[in-house]
Amino acid sequence: MREFTEQLSQTLRDEMGATSIEFFHESLDLDRFNDRDRSWPLVHYFRDKYRGLDVDVVVPVGGRALTFAVERLRTVLGDVPIVFALCAAPQTDPSSLPSNVTGRLALASRFVPTVMMARRLQPDAERIIVIGGAGPADSVSVRAAVSAVHALRDRLSLAVIQGLSLDAMLPRLRQIPPRSIVIFANYRQDGRGRSFEPLDIVGSIARAAGAPMYTQLRSYIGEGLVGGSVTEYDVEGDSTARLVRRVLRRRPGEPLPRVEIIENYFVADWRQLRRWGLAESRLPDGTDLLFREATPWQRYRAVVVLALVITGAESLLIARFLLERRQRKRGQAVLAEQQRRGEEARRQIVHMGRVALVGELAATISHEIRQPLAAMRTNAEAGAILLRRTAGDVPAHRQLCEELFRDIISDNERASEIITRVRALLRHEETPLLPVDLNDVCRVAARLLEAEAINRHAVITLSFCDTPALVLGDAAQFQQVVLNLALNGLDAAGSSAHPHVVISTSVAADEVEIAVHDNGPGLPPDVQQHLFQSFFTTKPTGLGLGLVIVQSIAERHQGRVYAENDERGGARFRVVMPPVRSATDAHTFSSSSRVIPRRRCPSR
Repeated sequence: MREFTEQLSQTLRDEMGATSIEFFHESLDLDRFNDRDRSWPLVHYFRDKYRGLDVDVVVPVGGRALTFAVERLRTVLGDVPIVFALCAAPQTDPSSLPSNVTGRLALASRFVPTVMMARRLQPDAERIIVIGGAGPADSVSVRAAVSAVHALRDRLSLAVIQGLSLDAMLPRLRQIPPRSIVIFANYRQDGRGRSFEPLDIVGSIARAAGAPMYTQLRSYIGEGLVGGSVTEYDVEGDSTARLVRRVLRRRPGEPLPRVEIIENYFVADWRQLRRWGLAESRLPDGTDLLFREATPWQRYRAVVVLALVITGAESLLIARFLLERRQRKRGQAVLAEQQRRGEEARRQIVHMGRVALVGELAATISHEIRQPLAAMRTNAEAGAILLRRTAGDVPAHRQLCEELFRDIISDNERASEIITRVRALLRHEETPLLPVDLNDVCRVAARLLEAEAINRHAVITLSFCDTPALVLGDAAQFQQVVLNLALNGLDAAGSSAHPHVVISTSVAADEVEIAVHDNGPGLPPDVQQHLFQSFFTTKPTGLGLGLVIVQSIAERHQGRVYAENDERGGARFRVVMPPVRSATDAHTFSSSSRVIPRRRCPSR
């Protein structure tokens, strides 16, 4: 009853808005002391205790307490309003109560919904068993339960276990067949006259029963009973307090509110459903299912969801990283392929430039080769004539023949050197980068251009630095650079009265320079900005690749190309490259990524 009294007090304080309300609690314990409700000394106790106090309302809890208040305390309290609680019909008859009495009443059919709930959960049940104690209140509850079974006109057999001592009750309950419905009516007193608080023993009774047990009180749920249509003490405490408030706030002469009917609701213990194998789906609609154990999903849902979110996010990130890595590799492969194709195109362009350059130098090459070949023929003919002569000084003839043969060998080496230079210029292969003296490169280029300059009535002047102009690279490619720039200079100087081209070298602390200066008209602004674009040319028969090749070769050797107009007139092209500072520097450069493996062309 503690839940009832605590909720009653709290609701009254909240509803009345007063903190000075006094509550007096009296425990009659009429179940334990059966004749106390007729005891005049108890009445005198109340008269002496509450004499001089203005009692506003009396709240008897239970039917016997209501009877004591109505029949015995009227002489003590007079017409003080009485609001009863937790009383049940037919023990309490509202029609027989005085006008100053009202309250909340449970109907005699209060067990009917509980029996109906049990039949739904156990459709294969064969019997209904009602158990109760031997006290007066127990008997009232047992009769109400039996009446409920009869009211349903159920064909199931009905049995009542009542009046046994608790020691005899428990073994009897263990013998109940499984297909049974057990209704716990009440058990406040056993057959030996011992009194109990039902809440203290209902758990032992429920655990001993061989079949599911049902009840009509909410406080018993959780002690081993399945459930039922129950009355809850704290809910009734709240409802009774609201009725008390209405009684206290009624207008003078206004009758008390009518008796209210207690409304029960369905409650079930989830654990007992599992114990007896009862289907949760068979519960009445709106049943409050208690003590449900959370499933792993319910218990760890937040953790699982968070883990899934994190895992999903990590998976997306990993997928994104893999995709980016694949795209990066694909992009690197495409870039490498583009670079390879670009390098191949560059080599093709350089080779085309070499072929075109050789074409332009065809006359010079033929003149260069014609001279040593003519000299070899002359020397050979002279040697033949000398050998035919038998007269004269034979030793003198021998010495003269030796000199002629040495000249033939020298002329042969000269012709071979010319052919080697042309082949080196025409080779479509890459060689390791080695130290090269640009002064020697310029001398060879000038030698190749000598006949071309004579044909154009031009002069080529060489101006070298005092020290070797050493750079790392391919001598044939450097030779092509000088030839391209010198030929462009000769073409530009052709419009001058005295065409003149100066090829010079210079060495500084951090660079080596080749410069080609002509005395032509110079570089117009609209031409200067397109000089290094592929296929741009101002010559009617030009390819537009010469300066592109020069720039490509210079960049390949970590150099730069500059085109500018000279203050003295004409155009000046400068190729600037890093020098070879030491033998160690040359070794380091030649063993780096700048080294290009040799590729041999198939012999023809």
